[in-house]
This record gives sequence, structure tokens and C-alpha cells, in this order.
Amino acid sequence: MINQENIELMFDVLDESAIILYEKYKTPYLEGLIKTCENIISNSVEIDDEDIKAELFGKIKKVSSINFQKEEIRKAFQFACLRGYKHTGISNQMITPETLGIFINYLISKLYVKDSLNILDPIVGTGNLVTCIANNLNKKVNLIGVEKDVLSYQLSSAIFDLLGYGDKVFCQDAMSFRSPLMDLIVGDFSGVEEELVYSLLKYNGVNIAEGGFLIGIFDEEIVNDKILIKYAQDISSVWKLFGLLKLPKGILKTQNKSIVIFQRNGDLVIQPKKFLLVDLPEFSNKEDMKVVIGQLNDWFQNIEFYKLGEKLT
Repeated sequence: MINQENIELMFDVLDESAIILYEKYKTPYLEGLIKTCENIISNSVEIDDEDIKAELFGKIKKVSSINFQKEEIRKAFQFACLRGYKHTGISNQMITPETLGIFINYLISKLYVKDSLNILDPIVGTGNLVTCIANNLNKKVNLIGVEKDVLSYQLSSAIFDLLGYGDKVFCQDAMSFRSPLMDLIVGDFSGVEEELVYSLLKYNGVNIAEGGFLIGIFDEEIVNDKILIKYAQDISSVWKLFGLLKLPKGILKTQNKSIVIFQRNGDLVIQPKKFLLVDLPEFSNKEDMKVVIGQLNDWFQNIEFYKLGEKLT
């Protein structure tokens, strides 16, 4: 059970520490946030000024003895990132809403039978989407993130470390990154231009095992029928288009988006007889969501497809 007081406490420590660093050293808020995460992990403060050092250590001491749940830490960090983006005038659309992470978790539970998953996010941003997924999966996870923007890389590295997912965020272009074969690729491809989106899709076939899925959030104009047909031949050597779920307009206000599922080609992969196509209602509309989840459950139960890790007879 998530403790709201723990979220507020962790946020206060992150926020107040970042503000102290800004007021004393003019350190930008987000850089101060990253430094505060480092202080919490090491349970120490490396600053020459003894008064400021003591003040900052007093802040992190408030959280050093508390056994936080991972989601409490992630939520607090997300709120601090949002505040930092507001300070710098950067759009908060760079942070994927956690509602989508929770829903993608549901999809993963239907697509995989493995007890553990190796997950790659090739455009990890601040790390909010992939850590939300990992925190809520009832599976062991190994995460890898890739991000070429230095500040976003530092932020995602900080939350990976805070949550105990290790030092597995890489600062480089996703088009040059090679990983061990992963089970699942997730990513928020919002705002990525058309040609690059499909280049990323095709390239990342080298990073995933046969039968593994890529679950991505895409601008609707990038995955409409006309564009999908345009790139179908180019990506068909790597992926089968498995499903498309149109997101409600209210969840991401700037542009219509969809969750698209691709499955990596392989000898065991089965093309579903019925394409998974759904218009999702507002997530806050519990009655409509209940109906749609029932329809999805029925689809997954009655349509044959290959699940990575399943034992074949």
C-alpha cells in the first residue's frame, strides 16, 4: 500500500535540497535534484561549506532510516522533475503519465509468461515510464535505458540508482546502441519524427529476442493507416504489427496518441487471426474501462499467439 506521507516526505527532501543548492550556489534545480539523489544514495554530502553541508545532511537524514516502497520514491522524484521542468520552462510532456505505465503493465501480463523480464527503453528520458512499469510488475526485472540528452540521462540514472535498478542507463544515440538480447522493449516515442521512429523500430530488432514485444506510445499521426502501410515492407522483415490501442484524448492534451504493439519475427511467432484494435475510453471512466478490459481479456484468452517463454508441446 502506497503511503502518501512517504511520498510527500521524499518530495520535500528532494525539493528543499535542490532549492538550497540553487540559493547558495545557483545550481539549476534539476542539477540540484540529481546531486540530492547522489547524497541520499551515499548518505553523505560533499560540500566545503560546513553550514550548508550540515543543512543538506539534515535533509537527507530525514529519509535515511525509512524503508520506502519503490513507487513512493518514483512518484516523489516525478513530482520534483515536474517542478524542475516548470522552473526551466521545459514542457512536462517529456514525462510519460504513470497511468500509461500501469496500463502497459496490464498488457505485459497478458503477453508474457516468463517470471523475469529483461526490459530495454531506448529513449528512456527521465526514466518515469520504464521504472513505473518495473515497480508494478509482479516479475523480476533487469532494466536498461538509453538517452542521448545529457540532462535527461542524468535524471534517469539518478532514479535508476535510487530504486536499486543499477547503473544501466547509457548516454548515447539509440541508433548506435547494442544490448544483450532483451525480452521486451518499451518506450514513449511521442514527438519523434516519422522517419526516425521507423528507423528506431527497425534498428531495435537487433536488441530483442525472437517473439519479444515492443510496446510503444506514438503520436497518432505517425501510426495511422497510411503511414503504417508506407513503412510496412521496410519493417516487416523485423516486426509483425500485433495491436493498436488508441488512447483517450484527455490523457495527453497536446496530441492524439496510441499504444502500438509489435512482435519480433521468429520461427515460433504466430500471426493472430484477429488484429488487436481498441479505442480506449478515459481511464477515469471506470464503467467504460471495465467493459474494455473485459473485451481485451476475451481477446487474449481466445486468440492464439506466441508468448515468449511459454513451453510448447
